[in-house]
Amino acid sequence: MFDAIAYKNAIGPGPLIDIGALAEGLLFYGRVAIVGNSGTVKDLLARIPPFILLSMLRDGRLEFHYLADQIGVSTQEANGRPRHGLVAFSSPDHSIEKIGLSAFKDAAGNTSQAKVGASRFTALLRSLDHSGFDQDSVLQTFSDRQAINMSVSSLIREVVPRFAPPPDLRFTIERETGGIRVDTNINFTELNRLYHQVVPASHSTLTEAYILSLLQGAYEATYFAALLDTEVAVHPIERAVQAGAVDAVLSRQVRSQYQIESFAELTLADGHAIREAVNSGAVPFTAVLKLLNSADKFRHWLHQQSPDTNLVRAYYQETVKDTWAEKLPAKSTRWSIFTGIGLGIDALGAGGLGTAAGVAVSAVDAFLVDKLAKGWKPHQFVEKDLKSLFVPPNDKGVGAK
Repeated sequence: MFDAIAYKNAIGPGPLIDIGALAEGLLFYGRVAIVGNSGTVKDLLARIPPFILLSMLRDGRLEFHYLADQIGVSTQEANGRPRHGLVAFSSPDHSIEKIGLSAFKDAAGNTSQAKVGASRFTALLRSLDHSGFDQDSVLQTFSDRQAINMSVSSLIREVVPRFAPPPDLRFTIERETGGIRVDTNINFTELNRLYHQVVPASHSTLTEAYILSLLQGAYEATYFAALLDTEVAVHPIERAVQAGAVDAVLSRQVRSQYQIESFAELTLADGHAIREAVNSGAVPFTAVLKLLNSADKFRHWLHQQSPDTNLVRAYYQETVKDTWAEKLPAKSTRWSIFTGIGLGIDALGAGGLGTAAGVAVSAVDAFLVDKLAKGWKPHQFVEKDLKSLFVPPNDKGVGAK
């Protein structure tokens, strides 16, 4: 569980990398990687102090896999209709050497120290390309009319929920010499009128080519997952595009994200507390990095859990293991101890048992349980370090969630 995860550029407006999600990943996963291009490098250096980012790469806390090429969709007009093709391309102006050096110095300043840092930063970037990505196979999957229609329908519902598609929505791929054509009955004028009420036209417009690009991107995510042996964090729009076609490959990350949110809801009273606190600036990204050393044992414990483990229940069981609480006869009484130290019993699946049973042990707190436990327990990191950073002081009292 939580072995490795890779983050790639977001497809919507805003930052390319969700810095809050990255902070969350660093706390929970054994390996954290970023897959990106020159824009990703510049985006990260603008939001993480350059020498902090350098130290993360140097210490193995983070990997950056720099794309030596890109994939996309090309479009030409032929006989009055657009003809599309799936393409891969690269530019010598965007090599690791050029981008690594220039982006780091731009962010850190043109000093002698920055120049040395830029060289070290560039050396730590790992090259990645699409040489093993079979675009012909992607085109073949597009020929499955049912799957592609489901994917496009899901995409529209996610991105433009107010749009009313035709009941027999059609987005059919027709292969021909020199490319592919799309036969569709989507009203793109009305679709984009509603889309641009949320997403500025300067960012993107929904077209046949853009939809094809999103479809190809869903398969690209599985390619990264296989190549790097990681889960891949995907945007909700991309998840909608998958619509069953590649869902089996990416559902592992969906399950992991649900586990993290359930665990954060239990321990921090908010399933998105970590990423939202970092994204809003309430908790600086650099403050999260100070937790990483103390989180090592916690991540190791996570890694030992099987993929189908309920993380919340495993956390409870590990915390009471080898303590007097484990020997208590009534399940409701054992669970109620955690009500007393701030763990919501309902979140653990005990229904309404916590209210009455918790009264007798409301004075039991995390300090007492620490004294009763032998050796390291996962709650020691959560109660001491994680909560101290992400739970406001007025929410840390006995009985707080």
